[in-house]
Amino acid sequence: MGIGFFFPTAATRFRLNETMAQDIALQKRIQRIGEVVEQLESVADPNSRAMAKELLESLMALHGAALERILELASEVGEAGATLIAKCGRDELVSSVLLLYGLHPVDLHSRVTRALDKLRPYLESHAAKAELASVGAEGGVRVRLQLKSNGCGSAAVKSTVEAALQDAAPDAATITIEETGAVLTGSGFVSVAQLEAGQSIAAFSTAPAQRSGD
Repeated sequence: MGIGFFFPTAATRFRLNETMAQDIALQKRIQRIGEVVEQLESVADPNSRAMAKELLESLMALHGAALERILELASEVGEAGATLIAKCGRDELVSSVLLLYGLHPVDLHSRVTRALDKLRPYLESHAAKAELASVGAEGGVRVRLQLKSNGCGSAAVKSTVEAALQDAAPDAATITIEETGAVLTGSGFVSVAQLEAGQSIAAFSTAPAQRSGD
């Protein structure tokens, strides 16, 4: 059989375009949520702000309880349920929601370790090495990054590592890269537990923290 190029069928192209359209629509919806939250924070009437915050927290508490129950029901099924939960943890969209509610099936330490493992081939190609130093009780992550030099290529490596860690652990309180001493603060992530502790509603619209070294 000869080797040729792969050309997507019309049906495949339609599914790809549909997925991209859905992603764009979702991003716009999330952006709109942030805009609405900012508008609510600027409302002059304190009673209206308090009611809006209470409504949001109540809805999140309800959704969080439902999601937790769904995971419990799935776990009762046995191996099939465990497989489904694991797939949810790997799905980008579902994973982000589970993180928001503190329900992700994979702990912070394992997610960071997995992210560093995935980076290993890339790091080795740049004569670099990264290893997890510690995960603190308060959610602080420390990673040791060894680089061959401090040139332009090194800056790109650091940026790649930072991006991967932010994606894998948006719920980390801080992410410290020991080589540079840079600390990445939480990227606007607010869990339900933080809300219950009195976290401001405005945190939902906080833009991702600027990564060090940019």
